[in-house]
Amino acid sequence: MTMVSTARDIAARIRAWLWRSLERLHASSKPYHLSRSDRITGLALSLFFLLIYFLTVSHHVNIAGDSPEMIGGGYSLGILHPPGYPTYTMLSYMISHIPVGSIPFRLNFLSSILHALTLFVLYIVLIKVTRHRAASAIIAAVIGVSPLFWFYSLIAEVFPLNDLLAVSLILVAVMSREAWLEGRHERSRRLLFLLIFLCGLSLTHHHTILLIFPSLLILAALPLLDLLGSLRRVASGVGLFLAGLLPYAYIPIRASQKPYMNFGDPSDLSSFLFFVSRRYYGSSKLWIGPEASHRLDNVFDYLKAADRQMYLLGILLALLGMYAMARKRRGDFYAFFTAFLLAGIGFPLLANVSVTNIFNISTIERFYLLPTIMLAPFVAFGLAETIALIMQNARRLKARKALGSILGVMLVLLLCMPFYLPVRRTYEEVNLRHDLIGESYLENLLQSLEDNAVLFLAGDVPIELVDHYYRQCVKERRNITTIAWSFWGQPWYMEHLRRWHPELDLPDEDTPVALPAERLNYYKTWLLEYFISNNPQFNAYYTIGKIELSGDYKSIPSGFAYRILPASESVDDDQLFQALEDFYGGLDLNIYDYSTFGENRRELWLVQLISSLINDCALYFRQRGELEKALAMSAMAYQAYPFPLYEFQAAEMYAELGNLPEAAALYEDYADWSAYWDPKKWESLSRREEMRMEEGSP
Repeated sequence: MTMVSTARDIAARIRAWLWRSLERLHASSKPYHLSRSDRITGLALSLFFLLIYFLTVSHHVNIAGDSPEMIGGGYSLGILHPPGYPTYTMLSYMISHIPVGSIPFRLNFLSSILHALTLFVLYIVLIKVTRHRAASAIIAAVIGVSPLFWFYSLIAEVFPLNDLLAVSLILVAVMSREAWLEGRHERSRRLLFLLIFLCGLSLTHHHTILLIFPSLLILAALPLLDLLGSLRRVASGVGLFLAGLLPYAYIPIRASQKPYMNFGDPSDLSSFLFFVSRRYYGSSKLWIGPEASHRLDNVFDYLKAADRQMYLLGILLALLGMYAMARKRRGDFYAFFTAFLLAGIGFPLLANVSVTNIFNISTIERFYLLPTIMLAPFVAFGLAETIALIMQNARRLKARKALGSILGVMLVLLLCMPFYLPVRRTYEEVNLRHDLIGESYLENLLQSLEDNAVLFLAGDVPIELVDHYYRQCVKERRNITTIAWSFWGQPWYMEHLRRWHPELDLPDEDTPVALPAERLNYYKTWLLEYFISNNPQFNAYYTIGKIELSGDYKSIPSGFAYRILPASESVDDDQLFQALEDFYGGLDLNIYDYSTFGENRRELWLVQLISSLINDCALYFRQRGELEKALAMSAMAYQAYPFPLYEFQAAEMYAELGNLPEAAALYEDYADWSAYWDPKKWESLSRREEMRMEEGSP
């Protein structure tokens, strides 16, 4: 009994010490009661941005992020990639069946609504922290027109709902703390219970929300510590948290019904836990591959992105806000700094992404939305301090009070110029009202295929556009059988094919193929060749991207795909060249104009991909000895996207044809544009000099 009493006494002392520390911490965070003007301002701000987003929202399927998958899965009530996003799926299913506009428009505009609501809640959070209406409205508006936030308000993605849940959690935690500090303990407990429920609900959406949970513990520390003192309240909190997780029940229930979009088939307990924990989809990492590594350049990439969202002025105001908040509202400072540190610094360190190409950068940039929003309170606090200083000094001038106020407002507007001057440029970059590249790529890809063909899809964009969006949302479809090469060979996916395509002859599950993991692609190629040889009912077979085949088959270019033919089948080069020239010449260059897309947009990556496909045609004809045809295709590839390497390749071909002046000119162009460490630069200079000497040029 003595030991038990001693332990209880120690626990009571620790709790009392912790309670006093928390009270001192939050003593400076005085509550703020919203006025009617505050609510009207927030509502007007939200409606204003909803109108802006409505005028710029995409009416078509977009290739950014996982947008085609979200549209197809939401409309068909499918199982999206881990962790499944059940809350978003059920919400988007209801929205996508409202008969207004196209299916993509409905779910794209859902993101607009969610982000407009996010700005309303964010404004309320900012004014409670800064107690300054103008600063809060300005910074909420700055977030609203920041390039990333604006862009992801215009396409179907899971991040707008994640942003709304994040700021809602912050607001409820602040309100619970305020009620406790004012002695309204029952209201504080009710708000805490709401916070706990929302925490559970938020985990049924995007797991990065965990990064702000420590901040919630800081903000709502006093009512939370009170809750832990009562077993009954703890049990109620656990029950509410589990109730928030209930949307996860959707995943095994819907998976057991075997919908077409059924990623991983999480229909039993083991596969469900495997699925929700993202065991085969990256877990804490975004990318699994040979290029990926944990590097500090991910953090630097976020810091560059923060500069693009808030500019240098925003960063300076954030630093000032951190200093001022640490002095005046320490409880808020520790909470928001923790959230920013985890989401803006910690997550990039964990994310296994190599930020060396457009596709990877566009993959990780969506995750920069949350830390930027968590940085907003510091920026608003810094702006509030600056405005107060400007107005205070303006009123000290020897002028009328009204004149001093006008002067102060003018100085504030001048200070904020770096925020609103780039708005037009941002509008031109993110406006998606006439965005057609996703639909055009899909149409052109299918145009390359024969009817009754099999298309082996690879890569996020083709799989999501064709197998997710096109198959689920387009009523009149081509007679094309699609197979996702990325999942080809996995037991759950092979079972999926047997269910949805019973006419296919696929290898039995017990087929003895004992290959090591590093030879997975060889195994998948074996499956592909088995499939082709045992399914003669199809007219043709195509792949997205080149696949290594055995000597029995060969791959030839066919528009945006590659056709697989028996090695013994001859190909008429003249007929193939004419078909390719007609196909690529018929592309709408206005839609595929690389100069209209930002540097980190997947649309630019897609244009580069198309350019590389055309260049593959050039390489194909070059290998066949058809240099004139190869040069024609190389010129088309360079027109699609001017990779300098194409000039080097064209120079080699001109040299082979004996056209030395043209070859020398192209070698010189390549040398001018290439980097000093590129060995081809020096090779180009050397060959150019050799050709000039052969021609007798000085």
